[in-house]
Amino acid sequence: MQPLSDVLPKPALPVPGGPVVSWGLRLVGRFGIRTVVLNSWWLAETMERNAAKAVPPNMDLRFSREEHLMETAGGLALARDRGLLGTDGPVLVVNGDGILNLDLESLFDRHKKTDDLVTLGLLPHLGPERWSRVLLDQDGLVSAILPPGLPEAGEVPLLYPGVMLIAREALESLETTPSGVASALWAPSRAQNRLGGVLVSGHWREVGTPAEYLDHTMALLGDRTDLHPSALVDRDAVLKHALVGPGVTIEQDVVIDQSIISHGARIGAGARIIRSVVLGDVQVSAGETVTDEVRVTTQSLANDPSRSSNEAS
Repeated sequence: MQPLSDVLPKPALPVPGGPVVSWGLRLVGRFGIRTVVLNSWWLAETMERNAAKAVPPNMDLRFSREEHLMETAGGLALARDRGLLGTDGPVLVVNGDGILNLDLESLFDRHKKTDDLVTLGLLPHLGPERWSRVLLDQDGLVSAILPPGLPEAGEVPLLYPGVMLIAREALESLETTPSGVASALWAPSRAQNRLGGVLVSGHWREVGTPAEYLDHTMALLGDRTDLHPSALVDRDAVLKHALVGPGVTIEQDVVIDQSIISHGARIGAGARIIRSVVLGDVQVSAGETVTDEVRVTTQSLANDPSRSSNEAS
């Protein structure tokens, strides 16, 4: 996601309705989950601040900040050791970097009725040549996890969108060392024939590259413009299919079309921004045209321009 992730962690990037991570927070909130732990590492303070602003009402959001990157399984173990994950029942894990709106009832139902150590929520595959392929047997157990590639004849590839339930037994077995879920969690569960999967329904898109980030944001916007209340926009500016985030200043006669302008960017009079992302303390000069570009500040947002305005609102 560079250079955007040099300014904001991927889950903190603005999309309609809040930062990317807000989609995951709203998802778990809809299923009655009231205690959520967020692992933070890269630009941790900025990540935590953006997540705290996006937390739904009545949700207890806790943070497990990592001094060095623990990866997904190691991060779970560290949060467990810190007493953040409770002591009873399974733990739902949702990746924070996706735009997702899923129905998880089938996931909860399978995990409750089976002996799975881990149950993966799965979707019909959207792109087997890009993402790994998960195969299930007739009992709903994972029979294979294959690298990206064309499916074999008769293969029914499924996609893992980053949502799983982990039994307490599996959580307690994790070592507190940097490790990914594939090796530390899925492989041991599969060796015991206790790695399950189930189809869930709904929408998921990965925010993986700046181009995808722009495309997905424009799809969410449709024909409208999303304007943050702290943005200062001249009444003669023309905004079409635009996401205008906190701390932005847009002067007179500016035209912005199919673009994201956020976190302190300043757009001079008469400038034109087309199919671009302008993020951070960036000045676009008066009369300048920016087309199909990504422009970011060269410094991280340690002093987020949205902080005081968001807190005030």
